[in-house]
Amino acid sequence: MATSGGKSRREEASDNSDDELLPLPNDVYGGSQRTVNETKGWDVFREFPPKQESGSMESQKCLEFTIRVLKVLAYTVTFIVVLGSGVIAKGTVLFMTSQLKKDRRLAYCNRNLGRDKQFIVSLPDEERIAWMWALLAAFAIPEIGTLIRAVRICFFKSAKRPTSVQFIVIFIAESLHTIGLGLLFFKILPELDVVKGAMITNCLCIVPAILGLLSRSSRDSKRFMKTIVDMAAIVAQVTGFIVWPLLENKPVLWLIPISALCISLGWWENYVTRQSPIGIIKSLGRLKDDFNSSRYYTYRIMSVWKIILFVMCILFSIWMDGDEPAMFFQLFSPGFKPHNIVVEEVQIQLGGTVIPDLANATLTGGLG
Repeated sequence: MATSGGKSRREEASDNSDDELLPLPNDVYGGSQRTVNETKGWDVFREFPPKQESGSMESQKCLEFTIRVLKVLAYTVTFIVVLGSGVIAKGTVLFMTSQLKKDRRLAYCNRNLGRDKQFIVSLPDEERIAWMWALLAAFAIPEIGTLIRAVRICFFKSAKRPTSVQFIVIFIAESLHTIGLGLLFFKILPELDVVKGAMITNCLCIVPAILGLLSRSSRDSKRFMKTIVDMAAIVAQVTGFIVWPLLENKPVLWLIPISALCISLGWWENYVTRQSPIGIIKSLGRLKDDFNSSRYYTYRIMSVWKIILFVMCILFSIWMDGDEPAMFFQLFSPGFKPHNIVVEEVQIQLGGTVIPDLANATLTGGLG
């Protein structure tokens, strides 16, 4: 009895203890069944000392800061590399196309032939053909890379066969894109100086600008401002490829709008969406999504076809200049070997203070 009575008193003392470390096990707050640890977290007033940051937490902050710095550095390097590569690529193309004009005459440095005389050189056909082959290589190498990747995917992974509609749409778009490049490289840019040629190359996205405008849906945020920007882009590009034909007065430059439209068709996939309110754009968006599974199967064929079509554009441009297309193959070896360039002395007649163009200079002699 004494034992049980003492035990009861101890339990009563523990239940009614003033010790703040002990929880209240009784159903004081309407049936709460919280554990001791849960109760301690909020039901008992306790004052904890401020948490001291350990070395590992300091290292975590240092790591996060380092990651931010590396991201900024990666963005900066990528931007510089992409911009620099684009400038180098465009400059190289403009340099190559500036050598393609038939009977092109260039000023020749007269340091060794006489400082009191003026000389010009006429580029031979071997020089033109060599630069045409260089342009063909610049076009074909990326296409060969596309072909290799497409073949690898088809052999070692899986690629569906495209439907007739998918293949026809891709075939037309890629073929027109290649024809547009042929017109630009071999007929348009040789007739313009480098500065005007660089300006023309900034007006080759007219179809993406139109598709971007037509793909805007009512759910787009700031739709009005985006529409204004799209319209401004369209007007700027249309103005760009119409101004030069009007100013230069060369009939061949009226190929600029045709070339720009054909080239810009190559990027149609990036600017169509299923969310467009226009039916044809919505259909193109569905076609683009369905084409993803058969892309590599299609480009096994398209890569080879584009290279063949580009060669056909070269041969056609040679024929349009009044030469035999066979010279493209006949002069391949002489074009990359040492060959003679004729240097001619000219007598420049000055009228007033204006020096005439070298193309209008009078020939007085020749040096081999």
